[in-house]
Amino acid sequence: MSGRHKIQDATGVIASAENGNFLLVAGTSVPGDTEAGYATGCLFLKTDGGAATSLWVNEGSASSANFNAIAGA
Repeated sequence: MSGRHKIQDATGVIASAENGNFLLVAGTSVPGDTEAGYATGCLFLKTDGGAATSLWVNEGSASSANFNAIAGA
């Protein structure tokens, strides 16, 4: 088993793909539409989110993000 992952800097990035695109990110501000660098399917954990606003997924592309809240999360 591996140890816990800790966020090492202010970016909130927890995991990245080999090409550098983000796969798992945590923070209080969901990335805006059209931001680059978030892989399609990237999950964003909104650490101050409430009902239906705590888990988001990028349904856009790596060059133009489109994060949407996952219902029921």
